[in-house]
Amino acid sequence: MGFVQTSIVIIILISLLYIISFWASTKKGDKEKLSIYETGFNPINDAKFKIDIIFWVIGLLYLVFDLELIFIFPFASIIFIINSFLAYSVFLFFLLILALGFIYEYHQGALNIFN
Repeated sequence: MGFVQTSIVIIILISLLYIISFWASTKKGDKEKLSIYETGFNPINDAKFKIDIIFWVIGLLYLVFDLELIFIFPFASIIFIINSFLAYSVFLFFLLILALGFIYEYHQGALNIFN
């Protein structure tokens, strides 16, 4: 079987399984299961309240610095094996961009979460 025939068979199989999953699934719901919260308690306030923007900022900063660590740790473990000035300079350029971004966030007040 060639690549095109295999791709067509796979696409047909995935589509068929996707359609069958809607047909075969059962939707059982009672009053408690279909309520806003599955605890059975009536909500006290509206569930659609505004979330303060600082939670989004902290989450975004966490994501950026988490991705930074994902890049830094593997590189730090193989830097002596690579033994390349180009790789080292690219790594320093990456750290420079991160430092400049951090300084920019600091001067814009994005890290001032208590005001």
